[in-house]
Amino acid sequence: MSRPPSDPIQRFKAKVKTMSNGCHEWQSTLNRGGYGKFYYQKRQAVAHRVSYELFVGPTNGKWVLHKCDNRKCVNPDHLFLGNAQENIADMDAKGRRGSTSTTTLEFAENVRSLLAERYSQQYVADLLGVSQSQISRIHRNVKKFYKH
Repeated sequence: MSRPPSDPIQRFKAKVKTMSNGCHEWQSTLNRGGYGKFYYQKRQAVAHRVSYELFVGPTNGKWVLHKCDNRKCVNPDHLFLGNAQENIADMDAKGRRGSTSTTTLEFAENVRSLLAERYSQQYVADLLGVSQSQISRIHRNVKKFYKH
């Protein structure tokens, strides 16, 4: 068995399938939220972020958001930069934000991303319009509160 190509662009492209709707769908490993995972620059990263960095340019700490709402899509033309607040506004505009009684896995992934950026649970709760206890449940991965 031969060794995989060392060029990250070649390795990346080998894991993508072009769909009829224009999305470039990730065909390899996915994280719990359904986003592609790719080993890049000595760390595991989400594939759509790597795609943006490889084919568009640096993200400068910004979030990489999807125009197409396809979590597996890594087409650079379907990606744009934003911040946490813009991501939430995009979710609201598309009706993809969780409620206070239950939450979607996508909403939980967004919460975890904000917490990973070292925002406090109370700040995240205020930003998203939910209770701090809901953020705590997501942080502790209490799955009984998720919609399926």
